[in-house]
Amino acid sequence: MNQNIELRHLRYFLAVAEELNFGRAAESLNITQPSLSRQIQNLEKELGIILFERNPRQIKLTAPGQIFLTEAEQILLRFDQAIRIIKRANRGEIGQLTVGFQGSSVYDIIPISIKVFRERFPEVEIIMQHMTTSEQLIALSENNLDVGFVTPPITDANLELEILLQEPLVLALPENHPLAAHSEISITALANEPLILASRDRGCGLHEQIFDIYQKAGLHPNVVCAAREMQVMLGFVAAGMGISLLPSHVKNFQRTGVVYRTLNPEAPITALGIAWKPENITPILLAFLEIIRSLA
Repeated sequence: MNQNIELRHLRYFLAVAEELNFGRAAESLNITQPSLSRQIQNLEKELGIILFERNPRQIKLTAPGQIFLTEAEQILLRFDQAIRIIKRANRGEIGQLTVGFQGSSVYDIIPISIKVFRERFPEVEIIMQHMTTSEQLIALSENNLDVGFVTPPITDANLELEILLQEPLVLALPENHPLAAHSEISITALANEPLILASRDRGCGLHEQIFDIYQKAGLHPNVVCAAREMQVMLGFVAAGMGISLLPSHVKNFQRTGVVYRTLNPEAPITALGIAWKPENITPILLAFLEIIRSLA
């Protein structure tokens, strides 16, 4: 478009082309008729083309004017569509969101938040990435992930962390274990018990947290096995290889051969958080965070 032709010129032209009367067109545009006539003359001068045949009784489009009408309608239609699209993008209604989560995470808030977000923003593409917390932190820092469900603590000062849920750890035992006869069990009762532990490279902080718990109780964990996935850990417990300390949501897994018991006098706490890079915040991510907060 010539730099001296503006969208308003196209709108003026379309109004006159529709009404084929300068007076009625000026009224619909809420401007004076002389002003509208000058604008159309300026447009014709800029194009170097006569768009309207004028006589005292009526006006009509010239052949070039008919062609220009079709093109002008398309230009304004595309412009209006572009405005609607960017407004929807600004509201977080369209686009893409990449979400990280741990394969062993079964917190209800994760699938529910995804479900609610999809219902509210069906045109946003959500890409779910199965990753450990440590993998998510790397992906977030490298801008390969928009947001991640992680297990604190995290130490990257460049990331924002918000705690969503906190829950106690529970003791997973083989069903025929002597301690299974008790409803509540103290940490000190676990001395020398073979321990099945979350792998350090699982990257969720649980490995270090359990070592901490044992240390505070004056115990040294007797680790016999480490696994990345909660289901695998429970499989080892069911096989009688040892016990395990896991977040209480593990009770959602009704694993044959495994029973769960409360830790006392004070059950250690673990948490689920959500992390993102503040400088990468978008309307889509803001909308997703608001949904998660409302559910948490």
